[in-house]
Amino acid sequence: MATEGLFLVAAILIGGAALAKLAEEHRLPYPLPLILAGIILGGVFPAGDLFSMVGVDFLGQLTLAAVLFYAGLTMNVRELRMSISSVLLLATLGVVLTSLIAGTAIFLFSTIGVTAFLIGAVLSPTDPAALFSVLESGGVRVKRKLFSILEGEAVFNDATAVILVITVFEPMVVPQLSRPWPMVFIEFFASVALGVLIGLGVAYALGMTLLKTGTDTNVAILTATTPILAYGVGEVFAVLGLHPGALAAVFAGIFMANSKTVGLDVLPQRSMRGVMRNVSFAFEIAIFVLLGYTLDTQFLLSNSSVVVLGLVIAALVILVARPASVFIVTAADRTMSFKDRFFLSWAGVKGVASAALAAISVSIITEYEVTGHVLMGQTINAIVFIVLVVSLVVQGLSTPFLAKKLGLVEREDVAREVTAHRDATRQALLHLVDLYTEGKVEPSLYTRLKAELEEEIFRLEDELRRIVAEKRARIEELSVRETLLRKRLEFYQQEYERGRISESMYEERRSELEAEIEEIQNRIRMCESGQLM
Repeated sequence: MATEGLFLVAAILIGGAALAKLAEEHRLPYPLPLILAGIILGGVFPAGDLFSMVGVDFLGQLTLAAVLFYAGLTMNVRELRMSISSVLLLATLGVVLTSLIAGTAIFLFSTIGVTAFLIGAVLSPTDPAALFSVLESGGVRVKRKLFSILEGEAVFNDATAVILVITVFEPMVVPQLSRPWPMVFIEFFASVALGVLIGLGVAYALGMTLLKTGTDTNVAILTATTPILAYGVGEVFAVLGLHPGALAAVFAGIFMANSKTVGLDVLPQRSMRGVMRNVSFAFEIAIFVLLGYTLDTQFLLSNSSVVVLGLVIAALVILVARPASVFIVTAADRTMSFKDRFFLSWAGVKGVASAALAAISVSIITEYEVTGHVLMGQTINAIVFIVLVVSLVVQGLSTPFLAKKLGLVEREDVAREVTAHRDATRQALLHLVDLYTEGKVEPSLYTRLKAELEEEIFRLEDELRRIVAEKRARIEELSVRETLLRKRLEFYQQEYERGRISESMYEERRSELEAEIEEIQNRIRMCESGQLM
């Protein structure tokens, strides 16, 4: 059985990666085919067998640790500064408001009691990773400030939602975990503060170790270990009612990405991000497959009321809770227009954090054998599944179109921007070498600054190669499409000249094909100018 399980895990990861790539090519949010694959697996293998070796709760926590650490590691702190107030408000007050608004609406429109607030909290975090994949594959690049807000919000609101679910709303459903409200608030804020401190400590300790034993193998092992250690150390305090693990993972990533702020030399960012990109993606595959696998399709098909409730909740979360929280939180920001706020409201796509939190919540409810825990778990899984699918389909697919319609797309040549940034960094490096040669810079300072600038140049060159490769591939695809359309047009012309088709049919087809050819030519010109990728 263990051997079969290993083969099955390998098949899930390999198949999941292939499905995600296929979704990207067709400009679909990649979680959708993964969830569908999980549903199919659930129909083939008995419930509980597939994930029994690691445990649903454990897998959910590993996923959160990896995803949150990677988000912190890749967050652009410089870009975040231009929208820090909006990001922090959305990631704290916004999450609380979304949870309460969604929970109250669910409570009023359903009969599931206080579980409504738990579901509202589970659905409060956003997941722009799926959204950004659709935007990028569609060649849409939203304005820098909006992009930084969505990215920064995603980094912090996932961690806030984890603390909120476990310390505030889970005890409302599980009587054994209940505490007086003053204690709940103390635990919530203590978890936040402790998460920052643990993240700092783990980042410093692991950063020092990386600098001393910085071979490629050690970098990979230590980087992959960091989020597990940060999250694990944080959850040690669970005996005190504190759950700072998620925030510890986020801040460990942020501090390691900005190692100079904690008194360390520059860490190998490029290698660390490469490792965590693969690790976090593997866990995302597992958690989305798990969401589909644990869905009780029999329960869903035989309870139309639950399906209707899920669709109502999806509408409430997307059309009421998210917009209300965004407009309330950003009301004081005079630099944001109505279009900006509307776009942020609509772009709050749900994803991996909600899937992981649902798995953790159901696992805890089952562990404590809450009255009606089986039905409660089935209902939570079904509702989260429906809301995620609706959000990914409706919001994920329409957001690129909405960004264009609202005029929120950047028109600059991305390759030119990156090239300018790289060249400027090169000039700075050359100037540093001159200063060192002239004896104006100490050797230790020179070594540290040189490593930092070289790392930045490597990162920018990698990004530039990716952009150029995507541009060439896109232009090649469009050129081939144009050639195929011209061949079709040539065929229709030959058939018309031979008298095999009528003039009206020929003119109709010619008009359609020439319009398509003209559109493709425009898109090629936009690609070449950097306005479309």
